[in-house]
Amino acid sequence: MTMSDFRWAGALFAAAFLVRTVAWMGAAIFGTDSGHYLLMADWFRSGRFDEALAIAYHPLYPLLISAARSFTGSTELAGNGVSILLGSGATVPLFCTARAVFGRPTATLTALLYAFHPAIVDLHSDVMTEGAFMFFLFTTQWLTWRMMEAPSIDRGAVLGAAAAGAFLTRPEGLLAIAFALGWPLLVLIRRRDAIRTRVAGLALTLLVVLVMVSPYLFWVKSFRGRWALSPRQSVISTEQELGVSRKKAPEKETPSPAHFYGLFVKAVFRLTIYGAWIPLMIVGLLSLRGTGSGRWFYFSLPLAYLGAVLYTLQSHPFMTDRYLTAPMALLGALTAAGMLALFAQLARRRPDASWRPALCGALIFVIAVVPAVKALRVRRTECLSYPVAARKILEEGPRPRAMSGPVEQVAYLCGARCYYGAVDHEGIRQQIDQQHVDCYVYSEKDLAGRATYVEMLRSCPSLGAPVEVTGPPGTLKVYYQRSK
Repeated sequence: MTMSDFRWAGALFAAAFLVRTVAWMGAAIFGTDSGHYLLMADWFRSGRFDEALAIAYHPLYPLLISAARSFTGSTELAGNGVSILLGSGATVPLFCTARAVFGRPTATLTALLYAFHPAIVDLHSDVMTEGAFMFFLFTTQWLTWRMMEAPSIDRGAVLGAAAAGAFLTRPEGLLAIAFALGWPLLVLIRRRDAIRTRVAGLALTLLVVLVMVSPYLFWVKSFRGRWALSPRQSVISTEQELGVSRKKAPEKETPSPAHFYGLFVKAVFRLTIYGAWIPLMIVGLLSLRGTGSGRWFYFSLPLAYLGAVLYTLQSHPFMTDRYLTAPMALLGALTAAGMLALFAQLARRRPDASWRPALCGALIFVIAVVPAVKALRVRRTECLSYPVAARKILEEGPRPRAMSGPVEQVAYLCGARCYYGAVDHEGIRQQIDQQHVDCYVYSEKDLAGRATYVEMLRSCPSLGAPVEVTGPPGTLKVYYQRSK
């Protein structure tokens, strides 16, 4: 008896959920950026909406954490739970889309590669936006396909909600909205079947998107003083590159775009499991020639995504592997197709070999599952001194109104917003006066890795002498300096 698509999707979801849960259990404390989302969630729960939104991350993920907090009793646990659940849930729409376009074998391997990808597992097992974002992005892709093949009004409404959810989670979700509207519109122009249903579904998709994102866009208008899509610096940089907003003189010299293009290539290399996917992707690309127009639909999303990141790097001086995890997960379909093409070639050459199924299974295990071992490790135990430092800061004096420094977890544990570090004494003075930064925190790791920054802090006349905090054995020493 063969398994149904429903059972395959359920099994893949369960595998993804299990590996993410185990990875989360190995984390001693949440990650650096996680404190921003957790603080937004706490402030949403306490009704401090304007202050939460001013942290400038898109609001849906913190809002989901805030809602889940009612069931978990802990904001940190709620953040991890939302990330793990939605990151695992994204396996289902990914499987469904690949199943519709390429068939079940390719879809199963694509979802398996996604479920056990170490970089993706790392992100989904932490308090980060990627799990929720991939869920809404992949759901948008699946529902867009369904709207093209079997349009309906109710499906149009759900598609609009998914696309809006992607945008309200991360700025890159704007691609999901364009995808959800663009492909059905193209089909409407090219086909003559179910025209009324297609028009109504497309109109409802647009309406739902507008209704869901408009409250946030109105807030962005009030925050930035004009209509805009986001307060995020990456979006502002892109607007400046497009000429939508006026360019400001850079505060400090940054590397040329070529430097960040190099980081882009390195990120692609790492996300293909250090190049292990690349030969298989080439074979898969060749094997998919002539498989129908569905492949153009499927690959248009990851290719547009990668192109958008490359364009943004012209003006936004920052690049991280996180930016590419979603499109590379989708491109895992090429790796899956390449593996199946090799299996088919082996079957033609050695049809009677008894060892062939075992070899194919071993290859799937090595390529798709074994890399996840990297994510199943105990990590950040050296950061267990951060809660100790937070308690000492709170016990020693007044609660900081805001904090700065590379140890952002301490800021959240103190219930304070964390700002990026200033580059000079004048910047510190401005942060103290304008942003009410009362405390600068760093660790012994920064004494060597960011020696110039630490020396600048310690010589600043606006800051007091550094206070050293020692945590449990084997953890980092933490230092903090209060403003005078």
